Amino acid sequence: MKATHGFSLMEVLAALALLALLLLGVYSGVRSTTLSVGHGSSLIARIDEVRAAREFLRRQLSSATALPWKVLDGNTPVVFEGDASHVRFVSTLPGYLGKLGPQVIEIGLGKDGEEDRALEARLSPLPGSQAKVVDGAQDILLPHVSSIRLRYSRRGSSAWQDRWGEPMVLPGAVEITVVPEEGGDAWPALIVAPRQDPDATDVRSAARRLPDFVR
Repeated sequence: MKATHGFSLMEVLAALALLALLLLGVYSGVRSTTLSVGHGSSLIARIDEVRAAREFLRRQLSSATALPWKVLDGNTPVVFEGDASHVRFVSTLPGYLGKLGPQVIEIGLGKDGEEDRALEARLSPLPGSQAKVVDGAQDILLPHVSSIRLRYSRRGSSAWQDRWGEPMVLPGAVEITVVPEEGGDAWPALIVAPRQDPDATDVRSAARRLPDFVR
């Protein structure tokens, strides 16, 4: 009768060590794949956010309309105002957004939570003869933004300025540069030219409906 021999303790320990190494390799591969997929999904989501924000700005600025919404001292109607950090103008939103008629749109840097900043838009109905602009709700266009810079040029000019000084006239073009939070990729500067003909609207006649306009 022959005696049967099992594995020795050293052989069992060696097999367990090899199995542990194999499982560690499998885990590392799965974790690396999961992180790559997660990073890729985050990157795609960010690209979609940037694309949507750029498309909104391009559409609304290109369709800006020379309709006044307030009157400055000296009886000067305002159809467009802007400096290096914000811009305000009138445009008509797409119907699917549920906003009827021309809206006063303000683009600037706002807060998204307690610490984060974001590129935001405020939409307000164009005031009638018995009303003034009422600040609308804040809509986040792009979160995780460090800063923005806006510049303006006159029609037929290649010179840029940080403040628009002709409130009764639409600029020839608007340039928007958005700087993301640290570690993010900045988008290329967006340059948009309002399409409306400068002589399409009689601004002073349109301003007579405003309560501050002296008739």
